[in-house]
Amino acid sequence: MSITDEDVLEAAEALGEELTQKQSEATDSEFETILEECSKAISEETGIKYDDACDTGGCC
Repeated sequence: MSITDEDVLEAAEALGEELTQKQSEATDSEFETILEECSKAISEETGIKYDDACDTGGCC
Protein backbone atom coordinates (compact mmCIF):
# COMPACT_ATOMS: atom_id res chain seq x y z
CA MET A 1 0.00 0.00 0.00
CA SER A 2 1.40 3.34 -1.04
CA ILE A 3 0.91 6.42 1.11
CA THR A 4 0.10 9.58 -0.81
CA ASP A 5 0.58 13.20 0.14
CA GLU A 6 -3.19 13.39 0.54
CA ASP A 7 -3.12 10.51 3.05
CA VAL A 8 -0.44 12.30 5.06
CA LEU A 9 -2.38 15.57 5.03
CA GLU A 10 -5.58 13.82 6.11
CA ALA A 11 -3.75 12.12 8.99
CA ALA A 12 -2.17 15.41 10.05
CA GLU A 13 -5.54 17.14 9.98
CA ALA A 14 -7.11 14.35 12.07
CA LEU A 15 -4.24 14.60 14.56
CA GLY A 16 -4.69 18.36 14.76
CA GLU A 17 -8.40 17.97 15.48
CA GLU A 18 -7.70 15.34 18.14
CA LEU A 19 -5.07 17.56 19.78
CA THR A 20 -7.48 20.51 19.81
CA GLN A 21 -10.02 18.33 21.62
CA LYS A 22 -7.43 17.06 24.10
CA GLN A 23 -6.16 20.59 24.78
CA SER A 24 -9.62 21.71 25.85
CA GLU A 25 -9.90 18.76 28.24
CA ALA A 26 -6.38 18.66 29.74
CA THR A 27 -4.34 20.80 32.08
CA ASP A 28 -1.34 22.60 30.58
CA SER A 29 0.99 20.00 32.07
CA GLU A 30 -1.08 17.09 30.79
CA PHE A 31 -1.28 18.61 27.32
CA GLU A 32 2.48 19.17 27.21
CA THR A 33 2.96 15.50 28.02
CA ILE A 34 0.56 14.56 25.22
CA LEU A 35 2.53 16.72 22.76
CA GLU A 36 5.81 15.13 23.85
CA GLU A 37 4.32 11.64 23.38
CA CYS A 38 3.04 12.60 19.92
CA SER A 39 6.45 13.96 18.93
CA LYS A 40 8.11 10.76 20.11
CA ALA A 41 5.63 8.56 18.22
CA ILE A 42 6.05 10.62 15.04
CA SER A 43 9.84 10.39 15.37
CA GLU A 44 9.71 6.62 15.84
CA GLU A 45 7.40 6.20 12.83
CA THR A 46 9.27 8.52 10.46
CA GLY A 47 12.83 8.17 11.71
CA ILE A 48 13.04 11.96 11.94
CA LYS A 49 13.70 13.53 15.33
CA TYR A 50 11.10 16.27 15.44
CA ASP A 51 13.08 18.59 17.72
CA ASP A 52 16.14 18.28 15.45
CA ALA A 53 14.04 18.97 12.35
CA CYS A 54 12.76 22.27 13.72
CA ASP A 55 16.07 23.08 15.49
CA THR A 56 14.61 23.82 18.91
CA GLY A 57 16.89 21.55 20.90
CA GLY A 58 13.85 20.37 22.83
CA CYS A 59 10.18 20.49 22.04
CA CYS A 60 8.61 22.32 19.11
